[in-house]
Amino acid sequence: MKMERVHAIGARKFASLRRDKQMFGFIVLMPAIQIILFGIAIGQTPYDLDFGVIDESDGALQGVETGLAASHALIIHEYDTVADARADIEEGAIWGALLLTEEGQLELHLDNSNQQVSNTILIEVRNAMEAALAEQGASLPMEIADPVFGERDPSFIDFLAPGIITLVCFMFSTILTTIAFVGERYDGTLDRVFAAGTKPSEVLLGHMGAFSTILIGQVLVVIGIAVFAFDTPVNGNPIILFLLALMLGWAAMCLGLLISSKAKSEFQGVQLNMPILFTVLLLSGILWPVEALPEWIQPVSYALPTTWTAEAFRSIMIRGWGLESTVVLTAFAFDAVFAVVMLGIASRTLRVQE
Repeated sequence: MKMERVHAIGARKFASLRRDKQMFGFIVLMPAIQIILFGIAIGQTPYDLDFGVIDESDGALQGVETGLAASHALIIHEYDTVADARADIEEGAIWGALLLTEEGQLELHLDNSNQQVSNTILIEVRNAMEAALAEQGASLPMEIADPVFGERDPSFIDFLAPGIITLVCFMFSTILTTIAFVGERYDGTLDRVFAAGTKPSEVLLGHMGAFSTILIGQVLVVIGIAVFAFDTPVNGNPIILFLLALMLGWAAMCLGLLISSKAKSEFQGVQLNMPILFTVLLLSGILWPVEALPEWIQPVSYALPTTWTAEAFRSIMIRGWGLESTVVLTAFAFDAVFAVVMLGIASRTLRVQE
């Protein structure tokens, strides 16, 4: 292998990408737009939720009602009876109602069609109860201690953001390299490169070198937006976070090069990408914990580099773990092995097609 040829192929590919303004704009802008849209649309705490209160306690539980009225998430509506409140819940006018009984009990009626809304209401009711009891010098029989990791009332975006960073880094790296050889195979460039004595491994590494320059910029943009625009915590070492994102991007590039070596057209490359990205989105613990998946499909999840990387990202960003953690080290090792295997298969495929 000659590094001069690897450098020449990489420089030629990067120059080609830079001249294609549309492609370069897609590569640079789309990851930023995607993570901004994810941050805006998914994971934020619901607010302005219409909620009913029925007070039959003759003021004995006034503190709870006062606490609910001070909530930024709820808009309180007074009701005379539970039947009236439940009728409005059935019509979709309110999301739930709280009955303050004569015996000093709390009875909660919910529209449970939206789990995130219901969880928000439960948290607000709990906070109102704790505030009311604190004014009386009492407390709930169960005390929730400060969490070991994360916030006391974490927002869903804290769980989601590491997964979205994983998805964006993997998806755009795969898409970027999927079309690497398709055009070159059709215009004869790839045949001329091989005729000049260039090895498939040199071609692959040259393309990876060109795409790596772009990958560094993508990773910096994605992590920067997640941290500074959406206040996502990074309690661990940001350098380790950045390096792991790069490692995932390289693994995705190797997968994209493999797809590119097999695809006969750009459309076929997109077709091969779709099931892979859909599987990554659903089975990597990005939207929902892997532990909630059926046991028979969990091995598929653990065969994906994104599963290990998403968990490592959460460990770095929320738990503050570093390279001393087995979770983080495993993610680095798995991504590296995945990249080498995909690159080896891609090199063999190109050699067969020479």
